Amino acid sequence: MKLKVDRHRFIMDELNRELSVKVSALSEKMSVAEMTIRRDLQELENEGLLNRIHGGAKLKEERLYSEKSHKEKQTINVSNKLKIAKKCGDLINNEDIIFIGSGSTNELIYDFIKDKNLSIFTNSLDIFLQYKDLSNIDILLVGGRFRSKTGTFIGHFANKMMEDFHVAKAFVGVSGIYDQKLTTANEEEGKGIHIILEHAKLKYITADSTKFGVQALYNFYNTDDVDAVISDDEVTEDILEAYPNKII
Repeated sequence: MKLKVDRHRFIMDELNRELSVKVSALSEKMSVAEMTIRRDLQELENEGLLNRIHGGAKLKEERLYSEKSHKEKQTINVSNKLKIAKKCGDLINNEDIIFIGSGSTNELIYDFIKDKNLSIFTNSLDIFLQYKDLSNIDILLVGGRFRSKTGTFIGHFANKMMEDFHVAKAFVGVSGIYDQKLTTANEEEGKGIHIILEHAKLKYITADSTKFGVQALYNFYNTDDVDAVISDDEVTEDILEAYPNKII
């Protein structure tokens, strides 16, 4: 019999492929009782991952990633994002050379590191504007094609610049984390993130608890290859079991 965490992962895999599942089909595929499947579906519904329907379940519409505007993102889950930003600040030491990627969570790191002596690289215009007037911080903005939806510089020229960077720590956000895949809504942004992670000694992903189980367009990295996923206190036990010793 499959362990519960494996069953839950299998169910979410099926849902992300088919958008809906039947209790009878899941019972047959996993060789477990339909009562067990119903209990699993109830638990996953309680976690906000699906909606139960007669005879099965369907994927919640919000789990199908739809990219919001930057201003919208800045108003969502702010308290949890602040907790993540504080954890990031605790990981950043005086004189560190770091990369901070775009995103509403990463913008909140500012208050926790603004008094430190740092060198910061970024491809985010908003991140650059936060630090540009601080004499204790050396800030470098990657140039390239500007993507207004996220305020990020992307494309060939941005990627060429990032290939020359070597940083002690990189902090990058995600649109979603599905299974072991780190995903983002834009392929070009994903390519840039991949490059900087490959050139970072320590690789950190910033993702609030709502990002787990969400599949966005482009898979840019694997959770096994990063040092930690920095999240909030609302991460469920199932998620912690699915990513052992990875979430902080």
